[in-house]
Amino acid sequence: MDLRATRLSRFTRGRSAQTILDQLLVSASNFLTGIILVRGLGLVDFGKFTIGYVLLLLANSIQLSFISSPMITLGSLCAPGDERTRFVRGVFGIQILFCAVAAAATVAAVILYMAVDRGGIPRGFVLPFAASVAAFLMQDWLRRYYFTVGKAAASVWNDALSYVGQVIVLCFLWAAHLLTINSAFWAIAATSGLAFAVGAAFEPLGTDREQAREAWRRTRALSVDLGIANQLQWLVYQGAILIGAGVAGPRAAGGVRATQNVIGPVNVAFQAMENIVPIRAAEEMRRGGIQKAAGFLFRFGTAGFIALLLTFSAASLVSGRFLAFFYGRELRLYAAVLNLQMLYFLLAWPIRQLTFLLRTIENTRPVLLASVVAALMSLSLVYPLVRAYGALGIVMAAVGGQIGNLVYLIVAWTRVSSSASPSRAMGSTAEMNS
Repeated sequence: MDLRATRLSRFTRGRSAQTILDQLLVSASNFLTGIILVRGLGLVDFGKFTIGYVLLLLANSIQLSFISSPMITLGSLCAPGDERTRFVRGVFGIQILFCAVAAAATVAAVILYMAVDRGGIPRGFVLPFAASVAAFLMQDWLRRYYFTVGKAAASVWNDALSYVGQVIVLCFLWAAHLLTINSAFWAIAATSGLAFAVGAAFEPLGTDREQAREAWRRTRALSVDLGIANQLQWLVYQGAILIGAGVAGPRAAGGVRATQNVIGPVNVAFQAMENIVPIRAAEEMRRGGIQKAAGFLFRFGTAGFIALLLTFSAASLVSGRFLAFFYGRELRLYAAVLNLQMLYFLLAWPIRQLTFLLRTIENTRPVLLASVVAALMSLSLVYPLVRAYGALGIVMAAVGGQIGNLVYLIVAWTRVSSSASPSRAMGSTAEMNS
């Protein structure tokens, strides 16, 4: 019993447990937020909120690929101490510049959208939206920073302040009959901004121009490939939602977004992967090279895929009743959409493992090309499928893109692995001859 208690204590204090706890908290909060917004705003206004939120997620996707993902991978390869500290301080300088540009760009996109569709966005929307983008991006970067420097526990309380705080504020607004699209974005801005300010007060986050330049030189190769690839991946799904909203109306976009929110618990695994698996893959790479990292990722990926397959198969049997219980009877019609959402995320699991592997060996060009294939397939399918099947067509197009992405990455890794084998064989022969 003492041995079991000791092992349990070590696990709960370990990086993996803290990462899982953090993602449980974030995913549960996002799930509750979705319920509050659907019921408080109604499906049509929630669809309008979704259009703005998709733009926020686009900015965050760019940040994740250009800044956060390279920071996690390369920061884990740095020696702990001064080298890692200097690197993350440089990345912080890049982050500040990016956040300013992203906030301005998203505001410009909203103004342009308002000029085209004057009735789709409420008055006074620009200021709360810009504030939410800036605050959300800074807080999301901070949570990735914590994992990079080995402070996973700090991410838990910081995300609690941001995401649980968001749920509390939205509940208050709903109860007080003050919940609108604008006030919802103000809630995101206030809670994210507070969490970043409190967290940054306890961290050495200063930076200078030389540190930022040095960090950019180190991350540039990964950042460009991953940045373009992630934006193409954004087009596969979120871009399909925007096009689908234009064809089928905001109700369809709201329905798809609501079902996507149901998959929130799966994001526990996916976001935990983003925060911990690249670090573990880099550690395996340092210990045993490419094959050691590949072996870890394929074992981990196989176990996760089987677990997801069993979970999704059982969930598909009750998807309609689940939607009706949490969102109301109006959402029961979207059960087939939810089932396709689960297929989309099932395909995303092996895609992530292959992407992590190629990131670790710093060969990210196949990730970029696979995303080109996925985006082309999804965007070419979305219009005819939405016309034929409505909201269901949005997810059908996204699933088609995911299939193309996975097939390309499998072929690409097969080529990389086979080309590496002769090199290993030549190395072994040389050692024997010597």
